[in-house]
Amino acid sequence: MGATGFQWAALILGVLGFGVTWTMGVVGLTRAVENIKQDTTEKVAAASKAFTAQIEALRGEFVSEQKAQDHNFGEVGSAMRQYIANVEKEMHEIEIWGRDNFVLKDDFVKATDRLEAAIINMAADIKTDLRGLTSKIDAKH
Repeated sequence: MGATGFQWAALILGVLGFGVTWTMGVVGLTRAVENIKQDTTEKVAAASKAFTAQIEALRGEFVSEQKAQDHNFGEVGSAMRQYIANVEKEMHEIEIWGRDNFVLKDDFVKATDRLEAAIINMAADIKTDLRGLTSKIDAKH
């Protein structure tokens, strides 16, 4: 029982069909893997680009906010310097007013000593006057 040419042809066509099917499957699978790889690479690159852009935006926002804070703190320092200058000016005005409107201790002591001497002299004058009046009254009686 030998195989006929038709059987051999069917067998060869079957083997060729099987080989072509597997080859096409491997080629298709390779292309699918390549497409998946390329798609994944593109998605990772896009996500990385978006992430980098977001980080750059946040960095820019941080730099902007930091400049604003630096400026605001500088304004605080300027305001403090101005406040201190205003307080110093007001204190100087108070010192000048005090100098011009209050008596120094030495001058006050001198003035009270003069008043005390004047009161003592006045009391002596009044005593003298009263003695004089008393003697006039006594002389009339």
